[in-house]
Order: sequence, then structure tokens, then C-alpha cells
Amino acid sequence: MKNTFKLSLAAILVSSAMTANAGISIVDNEEGNFSIGGNVELNFNYQDREMMDDSEFNQDGRVLIEFAGEKFTDAGYYVGVKAQPLFESTGNVALDDAYFEFGKQDSWAVRAGRYEAYDMFPVGLDVFLEYSGDTSNELYSDGSAYIYQMKEARGRGADGQIMYYQSFGNLYVELGTMLGDRSGLFSDDGMLGQKTYHGESIVSTKDSFLVRPVVAYNMGDFTVAASMETNLVNDTAVTSSGVDVGDRTGYGLTGNWATGDISVNANFAYMDAVDETNMSVGLNALYKNFGLGYIYGMNEYENKEIKGWADGDVNVSTYYASYEFTNVLAVQDFSVLLGAYYSSVDNKLDNPGSAMFEEHDDYGARIRLFYEF
Repeated sequence: MKNTFKLSLAAILVSSAMTANAGISIVDNEEGNFSIGGNVELNFNYQDREMMDDSEFNQDGRVLIEFAGEKFTDAGYYVGVKAQPLFESTGNVALDDAYFEFGKQDSWAVRAGRYEAYDMFPVGLDVFLEYSGDTSNELYSDGSAYIYQMKEARGRGADGQIMYYQSFGNLYVELGTMLGDRSGLFSDDGMLGQKTYHGESIVSTKDSFLVRPVVAYNMGDFTVAASMETNLVNDTAVTSSGVDVGDRTGYGLTGNWATGDISVNANFAYMDAVDETNMSVGLNALYKNFGLGYIYGMNEYENKEIKGWADGDVNVSTYYASYEFTNVLAVQDFSVLLGAYYSSVDNKLDNPGSAMFEEHDDYGARIRLFYEF
């Protein structure tokens, strides 16, 4: 992706979510810049999900339009704004990023609105990546393994967020926060019609305050980063027996080595939650236009605060691969991407009556058309 912002090294280190797309520069001078750009993404998907005893063939996609601009002062300070409306192929209109930012060039910045913070579990070229058990890395669902990836406080929440970040040479620091109702982390139970955790209904919620500090250091071809995320407010999600299941703390470590046409990511994430821990490790590599990755999720359940649910381990193995054909038909920024994944569950629960964690294999393939304008 190409920058339309004149941002500091800190903004480059945050992630691709912090950069803007190629587009039309309407204003670009010493006083500031304003541009309009975006991209089109259209997917043709095939999935075979054994748990649902069904195979699917469908199409999805969206058009993203980006408006981005900054204003500079002679003293080196700036203000900036970005908005990215999404026009989905379903007919819905959504929003990707929408934030306001101010700070000093090549130094510090404060960002508020809707965005994603530093990526603590980069998965490389993930054209198609799903997990057996139907639980994503951002939504907890009873009866499914959780592939935790340090994203519960990363961003794009509905109730707002604010972040401070700054670079000191090769050192980058970030302090992100998320505000408001986070009960959307827990999915609805299909039979009970309400949110559940370990078989108990979540009967009361209140606003959370999540913090997510990040420290990253660059050493030539190597970059390493460490982070944690936790909720500072008590009783944000309480079950029918009075257990606060909003009490969750996660830790993450990631490293990247990039040289020439090769880029390799190694990731570790660990979540300490009520009556369960979730640990994920991942390794992926990108060579020129070919990407390959593996993610292993380990979930350990116990019956301490909430009795009578799962006890033991459930693990998930997921493999994925992708390839990108660039400048198709000699059209610059037009790509065709191929992706596939295979995922399986290993149920090692001590109580065999917990049939919700069924062992099954899922796989899928995707063709993606992508154009950046």
C-alpha cells in the first residue's frame, strides 16, 4: 500500500492499517495534503465445513472509498483525518477506519475514533483463513475453541477508542485504549437466544475500559514487539451465578524478519480468562508472491468458578497458503489472488459428554479479484 500521509516512522511501524491507499492527490503541498482513493475486493469462495455437514459456494466483496488529509504547521505539528466507507456486495454500507489525529511530525501522535492498532499476530498473505470450530480470533463462542490473537482491544470497536504513540529512533511505543460496551465479544447462544459463557447466561453488562500497551524495536532486518491487553473495569459481563467473565487479560509477542523478497513472522498470544486459558502460536512466510502459514491454538478448560462445563484441552491446527498474480492484463494495481486453508480440531476433554467440541475438519478455497485505485 502507498502512503498518502507524510507520517513519522511511528506510523509506519504501527501496521498497514495505519497507511492510506494509492489515490488521487487533490492537494499536496507544504501546508498539507488531501487525497481520495480506495480499492475493490471481490471473492469467489468454496467451503466444506464438516461440523455443519454442508458445503458452500458463494461470492462476497466490497468497495472501499478512502478520504484522507493532513494540515501542517511551520513548527512541525499536524492534524489529520481519515474516513473509509465500505460498500458491501450484500447491499450493506459499513465503515472501516474513521479517525482524527494530531501530533508532531517524526515524533508523537494522538489518534481517536475507529481504527486498528499495532498488529500483534500478523498472518502474512491470508487470502482465505478460517478455523474449525467456527470461533474467530475476535469472537468468543461457547462450545468452540478460541484462536486468540491479541485482538480483543486492538480496535474498530463501536463505542470509541483513543491511542498515543511515539517513536524514539528504533524504539516504538504505543498505548491504546477501547471504551464502552464490549459484550459483543461473546456470541449469542442459538437455543437460549442470549449471550452465554461456559453454559451460563450473561445477565448484566456495563461499559469496559480496555488498555493495550505495545513496545516494538527494530534491529535492521528484525523487528520484535511485546504487548498486553486487559479490562480495568469490574463486572462488565456477569453471568447468572454472579461470575464476572469480563475479567480477561492477554499477552502477546511477535517477531518479523524481512530481507529482499522474504518476510517471516513468528507469533505468540496467551489469554487468561475465567475457567480457561487460550494460547496460540503462528508461523508464516512470504516469498515474492507466495505465502504459507500455520497456526496452532491450545485451549485449556476447567471447572472452578462455573461448574459442570468442559474440563480438559481442545486444540486446533490450521494450515493456509496463498499466491498473488500482480498487474494482471498489464493493468497496474490489478491483482488476482488464490488462497486455501485446512483446519482440524483435536478434542482431549476429560468429560466425553461435552459433545459441543466435535472433532472435524474444515477446508476452503478462494479466488479474489483486487484492484487498488
